[in-house]
Amino acid sequence: MKNILLIVAFLIFTPLAVKAQEGDRIEKIKALKTAYITKELDLTAKEAEKFWPIYNEYSNKIDQLRFTDTKRLFHKIKDAGGVDNLSDKEAAAIVSELAQIDLNMAKEKEKLYKNLNGVISSKKILKLIRAENGFGKELLKKFRENRRGGNLEEN
Repeated sequence: MKNILLIVAFLIFTPLAVKAQEGDRIEKIKALKTAYITKELDLTAKEAEKFWPIYNEYSNKIDQLRFTDTKRLFHKIKDAGGVDNLSDKEAAAIVSELAQIDLNMAKEKEKLYKNLNGVISSKKILKLIRAENGFGKELLKKFRENRRGGNLEEN
Protein backbone atom coordinates (compact mmCIF):
# COMPACT_ATOMS: atom_id res chain seq x y z
CA MET A 1 0.00 0.00 0.00
CA LYS A 2 2.87 2.39 0.83
CA ASN A 3 4.46 1.64 -2.53
CA ILE A 4 1.24 2.48 -4.34
CA LEU A 5 0.95 5.77 -2.45
CA LEU A 6 4.55 6.60 -3.27
CA ILE A 7 4.00 5.85 -6.96
CA VAL A 8 0.81 7.94 -7.04
CA ALA A 9 2.56 10.81 -5.25
CA PHE A 10 5.46 10.56 -7.69
CA LEU A 11 3.12 10.62 -10.69
CA ILE A 12 1.28 13.64 -9.34
CA PHE A 13 4.20 15.73 -8.18
CA THR A 14 6.78 15.02 -10.90
CA PRO A 15 4.91 16.98 -13.61
CA LEU A 16 4.35 19.82 -11.14
CA ALA A 17 8.07 19.91 -10.30
CA VAL A 18 9.01 19.89 -14.00
CA LYS A 19 6.53 22.71 -14.67
CA ALA A 20 7.98 24.68 -11.73
CA GLN A 21 11.52 24.19 -13.05
CA GLU A 22 10.38 25.36 -16.49
CA GLY A 23 8.80 28.43 -14.88
CA ASP A 24 11.98 29.11 -12.92
CA ARG A 25 14.01 28.83 -16.12
CA ILE A 26 11.71 31.26 -17.92
CA GLU A 27 11.92 33.73 -15.03
CA LYS A 28 15.71 33.42 -15.01
CA ILE A 29 15.83 34.15 -18.75
CA LYS A 30 13.56 37.18 -18.29
CA ALA A 31 15.78 38.47 -15.48
CA LEU A 32 18.89 38.03 -17.63
CA LYS A 33 17.17 39.83 -20.52
CA THR A 34 16.15 42.72 -18.26
CA ALA A 35 19.70 43.07 -16.97
CA TYR A 36 21.13 42.85 -20.49
CA ILE A 37 18.77 45.49 -21.91
CA THR A 38 19.28 47.79 -18.90
CA LYS A 39 23.04 47.61 -19.36
CA GLU A 40 22.93 48.10 -23.14
CA LEU A 41 20.51 51.05 -23.05
CA ASP A 42 22.14 52.75 -20.04
CA LEU A 43 18.73 54.05 -18.94
CA THR A 44 18.43 56.87 -16.45
CA ALA A 45 16.14 56.24 -13.47
CA LYS A 46 13.48 58.46 -15.04
CA GLU A 47 13.73 56.68 -18.38
CA ALA A 48 13.64 53.24 -16.74
CA GLU A 49 10.52 54.17 -14.76
CA LYS A 50 8.64 54.87 -18.00
CA PHE A 51 10.41 52.36 -20.25
CA TRP A 52 9.88 49.11 -18.35
CA PRO A 53 6.07 49.16 -18.10
CA ILE A 54 5.84 49.83 -21.86
CA TYR A 55 8.44 47.20 -22.71
CA ASN A 56 6.97 44.59 -20.35
CA GLU A 57 3.50 45.03 -21.86
CA TYR A 58 5.00 44.57 -25.33
CA SER A 59 7.02 41.57 -24.19
CA ASN A 60 3.96 39.88 -22.68
CA LYS A 61 1.99 40.35 -25.89
CA ILE A 62 4.85 38.98 -27.99
CA ASP A 63 5.21 35.98 -25.67
CA GLN A 64 1.48 35.33 -26.00
CA LEU A 65 1.71 35.41 -29.78
CA ARG A 66 4.98 33.54 -30.07
CA PHE A 67 4.45 30.81 -27.52
CA THR A 68 0.77 30.38 -26.79
CA ASP A 69 -0.79 31.06 -30.18
CA THR A 70 1.95 29.41 -32.23
CA LYS A 71 2.09 26.44 -29.87
CA ARG A 72 -1.67 25.95 -30.30
CA LEU A 73 -1.21 25.70 -34.06
CA PHE A 74 1.64 23.24 -33.80
CA HIS A 75 -0.51 21.13 -31.48
CA LYS A 76 -3.14 21.05 -34.24
CA ILE A 77 -0.52 19.65 -36.59
CA LYS A 78 0.65 17.11 -34.01
CA ASP A 79 -2.92 16.06 -33.18
CA ALA A 80 -3.54 15.45 -36.88
CA GLY A 81 -0.55 13.08 -36.91
CA GLY A 82 1.81 15.46 -38.67
CA VAL A 83 1.79 17.79 -41.66
CA ASP A 84 1.30 14.94 -44.12
CA ASN A 85 -2.02 14.04 -42.48
CA LEU A 86 -3.50 17.53 -42.84
CA SER A 87 -5.86 18.29 -45.68
CA ASP A 88 -4.82 21.11 -47.98
CA LYS A 89 -7.62 23.20 -46.49
CA GLU A 90 -6.40 22.57 -42.91
CA ALA A 91 -2.80 23.31 -43.88
CA ALA A 92 -3.84 26.53 -45.64
CA ALA A 93 -5.78 27.63 -42.54
CA ILE A 94 -2.75 27.01 -40.30
CA VAL A 95 -0.42 28.85 -42.69
CA SER A 96 -2.86 31.76 -42.73
CA GLU A 97 -3.01 31.83 -38.91
CA LEU A 98 0.80 31.72 -38.67
CA ALA A 99 1.05 34.61 -41.13
CA GLN A 100 -1.46 36.55 -39.02
CA ILE A 101 0.60 35.88 -35.89
CA ASP A 102 3.71 37.22 -37.66
CA LEU A 103 1.75 40.29 -38.77
CA ASN A 104 0.45 40.86 -35.23
CA MET A 105 4.00 40.59 -33.86
CA ALA A 106 5.16 43.23 -36.35
CA LYS A 107 2.26 45.48 -35.33
CA GLU A 108 3.20 45.09 -31.67
CA LYS A 109 6.80 46.02 -32.43
CA GLU A 110 5.65 49.10 -34.36
CA LYS A 111 3.41 50.05 -31.44
CA LEU A 112 6.35 49.60 -29.05
CA TYR A 113 8.50 52.01 -31.03
CA LYS A 114 5.70 54.58 -31.13
CA ASN A 115 5.06 54.22 -27.38
CA LEU A 116 8.76 54.60 -26.61
CA ASN A 117 9.07 57.72 -28.75
CA GLY A 118 9.50 60.55 -26.25
CA VAL A 119 10.24 58.14 -23.40
CA ILE A 120 13.73 57.31 -24.65
CA SER A 121 15.69 58.77 -27.55
CA SER A 122 15.62 57.29 -31.04
CA LYS A 123 19.24 56.27 -30.51
CA LYS A 124 18.23 54.26 -27.45
CA ILE A 125 15.41 52.66 -29.43
CA LEU A 126 18.03 51.57 -31.96
CA LYS A 127 20.15 50.28 -29.08
CA LEU A 128 17.10 48.35 -27.85
CA ILE A 129 16.74 46.66 -31.24
CA ARG A 130 20.41 45.77 -31.16
CA ALA A 131 20.17 44.61 -27.52
CA GLU A 132 17.21 42.31 -28.25
CA ASN A 133 19.14 40.68 -31.08
CA GLY A 134 22.31 40.56 -29.02
CA PHE A 135 20.53 38.96 -26.08
CA GLY A 136 19.18 36.22 -28.31
CA LYS A 137 22.69 35.49 -29.54
CA GLU A 138 24.11 35.56 -26.00
CA LEU A 139 21.37 33.25 -24.74
CA LEU A 140 22.00 30.78 -27.55
CA LYS A 141 25.72 30.92 -26.77
CA LYS A 142 25.05 30.21 -23.07
CA PHE A 143 22.77 27.29 -23.92
CA ARG A 144 25.50 25.81 -26.12
CA GLU A 145 28.15 26.31 -23.44
CA ASN A 146 25.99 24.87 -20.67
CA ARG A 147 24.18 22.19 -22.63
CA ARG A 148 24.67 19.56 -19.98
CA GLY A 149 24.04 21.55 -16.83
CA GLY A 150 21.43 23.95 -18.15
CA ASN A 151 23.05 26.70 -16.09
CA LEU A 152 22.18 30.19 -17.35
CA GLU A 153 24.26 32.09 -14.82
CA GLU A 154 26.83 34.62 -15.93
CA ASN A 155 30.23 33.05 -16.61
